[in-house]
Amino acid sequence: MKNLKIKSLLATFAVILSCGFDALGQSDWLDMKPLPSWNERKRAILQTKKISSAELKRCAVVVRQPTLPQDKLLTKMGWTLTGAAQVFGNTTVVTAAEAFDGMCRPLKFDTYIFVGNRVAGTLSPGQMDSRTDGSLVNVQLTGEKNLTAEYVRYRASDALCCPYKTEAVTFVIKPDGANFLLVPESKMQSGIIENQVPEAAMKLNKTVWRWQSSESATGKITVDKPENYQLEFKAEGKIAVKADCNGGGGSYATESNNISFMRIFTTKMFCGEKSLDNRFLRGLESARSFRIKGNNLSIGSEGENGTMRFFKVVRQN
Repeated sequence: MKNLKIKSLLATFAVILSCGFDALGQSDWLDMKPLPSWNERKRAILQTKKISSAELKRCAVVVRQPTLPQDKLLTKMGWTLTGAAQVFGNTTVVTAAEAFDGMCRPLKFDTYIFVGNRVAGTLSPGQMDSRTDGSLVNVQLTGEKNLTAEYVRYRASDALCCPYKTEAVTFVIKPDGANFLLVPESKMQSGIIENQVPEAAMKLNKTVWRWQSSESATGKITVDKPENYQLEFKAEGKIAVKADCNGGGGSYATESNNISFMRIFTTKMFCGEKSLDNRFLRGLESARSFRIKGNNLSIGSEGENGTMRFFKVVRQN
């Protein structure tokens, strides 16, 4: 009975430790001293929901088809491969994602380290999202049992395009009984990035625009009341939206002349049969590119929304 109680307590303790690592923020572990080790509790490949065929087609340019035995182990569990695999002797590095953002950057992704066909560990205690603090941007196998991983670091004031530095962590693969275990070893000197926000993105910051028309292959629509459809670009990648009788917000990201809007939310009032609120929101959600010329903003969207045209509000009412 005593041994049973001890085993029960140890199992409970292991669950608590595992939950603790799962609860860490994407970047929290990078600030810990010493660096934590999470892989003794996370060596299995987790089952995930496969990305839809439409989404895979949209982001086909960044999706890698399985060719290695390790690739097939991941895709069998629903993961989508992205980026090139690396192989050094018996060690293989593979990155896989659960989703993509509007510009086909991986979301809910992690990088698995295999020794043979066995998982030695992952390069983060939890899944990562691109362009957020602590996300992995580079991996280099420096030997069969050594690798270096580089992560971006953001401050609250940094634009999504421009993290202020990177931090590199060295990992070592150690024997663990009949298996192998990936362990973070040390954090290397940070690389400071010249935090230059692209000129096009700077022109959007702290500006207000009103939708005036959309043009696509199916025709053109003109907005009778532009003041009812407003888009405000706020600090730190946030937006405020007015969609007829509904208000809300969300976030946005730019890269060169590409743009994507994420996590848009609004109130759910019915604005009338003739309202264009749904069309307006669908256009933002499917946005892919933008261009500013004087006081005019064009946002290129997919499907029926085509090109959305806005004029700048120089001074709000």
